[in-house]
Amino acid sequence: MEQVNLETEQTKPYERDSEHQRLARLVGVWRGTARTIMGPNVAPIEAAWEGRIAAILDGRFVRFTYRSSVEDKPIAGEMLIAFESGEKLWRTSWVDSFHTGTMILVSEGSGTDIDVRGSYFAAEGHPRWGWRTVIDDAQAEKLTIRMYNITPDGEEFLGVEITLSRAG
Repeated sequence: MEQVNLETEQTKPYERDSEHQRLARLVGVWRGTARTIMGPNVAPIEAAWEGRIAAILDGRFVRFTYRSSVEDKPIAGEMLIAFESGEKLWRTSWVDSFHTGTMILVSEGSGTDIDVRGSYFAAEGHPRWGWRTVIDDAQAEKLTIRMYNITPDGEEFLGVEITLSRAG
């Protein structure tokens, strides 16, 4: 069997609601800078970031694939972004060769902002930590993604900030 391309595969027609029209506006190539913060009182690690957001399955979802580096080591990843019309929930699934290891970080949130929360395994015998991702798409040609660690006690601190501009 040949590989299935979810960007072009023919599917049952889908009428986009306003949230899916919003997701469609994100489609394109994006470039900018990522700041990774490894802990309190540690200078951020900055690196170039480039990615592509594509609509898949006739606009039901968007897929953000990207590449960058951390400490001069290459990384790549993918975030699937969805709005579940029935439950009125934003959901993401995120995999990354540096930040998530072998885990799929699944997050969800409600409201008009794309602001989702999930949790991840920190270490054997330790409580899970929280993770919050905020996608600021208020400007058509700019996109900012902020990701926060949340301690088991609920303290939140910035872990990654990605500032992007539409390329071409």
